[in-house]
Amino acid sequence: MTYKKKAIFLSALIAVLALVYVLSFIFDPQRQSRDSFAWLDPGLLVMADRIEIYGGIHADDIHADGIHADGIHADGIHAEDSIIFSRKNNVWVISSGATDYPIKQGRVEDLLTALSRKGLYPLRAASAEARERLGLVEGIASRIIIRGGAGSPLLDLLIGTGDSLGQGVYLRRQDKSEIHSGEDRFTLYTDSGPGAWYNLRLFPPIDLSAVQQAEITLPMKEDEEGDINTFVLRRLGEGWIIPGNNSVVLDTIRVETWLRSVLEAEGASFGGEAPAYVDGRINLRLGDGSSQIIQIGPGDKEKRRSAVVSESSLVYVLPEFTTNRLFRENSYFTR
Repeated sequence: MTYKKKAIFLSALIAVLALVYVLSFIFDPQRQSRDSFAWLDPGLLVMADRIEIYGGIHADDIHADGIHADGIHADGIHAEDSIIFSRKNNVWVISSGATDYPIKQGRVEDLLTALSRKGLYPLRAASAEARERLGLVEGIASRIIIRGGAGSPLLDLLIGTGDSLGQGVYLRRQDKSEIHSGEDRFTLYTDSGPGAWYNLRLFPPIDLSAVQQAEITLPMKEDEEGDINTFVLRRLGEGWIIPGNNSVVLDTIRVETWLRSVLEAEGASFGGEAPAYVDGRINLRLGDGSSQIIQIGPGDKEKRRSAVVSESSLVYVLPEFTTNRLFRENSYFTR
């Protein structure tokens, strides 16, 4: 065999052996087992009764509702950068004082699923220098703490910087030195302000067919004086009428599109005080004899209005756009 052929043969052999080595490293069952795990044991989910999320919230996102701005947390965390959920009667809420604000249950469950679902989290480092360099030290890292009663948390997870590809992130348990990397499932939650968590729907889910009548009292315009402008839309067969005014033909599609927008309406945020007086009102009467009512107060300088709904103690803030969409003149519904 000539020298040239030997060199080619040896080079090819080395390449094959290198490939076999790499593949054996990648597909090593023991390595796969070590790197594949869930941060939170799914069996512990039933115990979770408090979730604390720190980091990723800028100072201008902070407000009183749900944000605890009382200095330093017992674990040395800046509490002004926190959102805290608690589970009461199997429902997650954000509590502020004596008020429990509803939040999106599905979003909380998605977070818990992300934490308790297995993923590939290979070990990357364990040194103090690496923790500092990758943003995995307290006061810098974002943090998710899951608690279940008194004692140590079920999970205390630090989330550091993103990896070089921008698709993963570095992670570390607070009580461990080992640093892992993996798919970024978590900054979606740590970078969210409270508005992303609140459930701001005015009404619970109600089927459109359940509404038999809508009584609308329009808010007074700034230059308007005189009688209160109230009218009624009533279901009749497959259509709608204004009682006592049979000469007016209503557009069924427009009425029901409006009605759907009322049933699905959301506030922009929660407010602190109920309206000083009622300036507008929508009363939806349902087939079972019950009612769902929105009452709004006067507008502020930015034309936002406080609103209360039925028997709820919560106060919602409605922007001008939402108010205008809900409170329509009766001429809007005619053909």
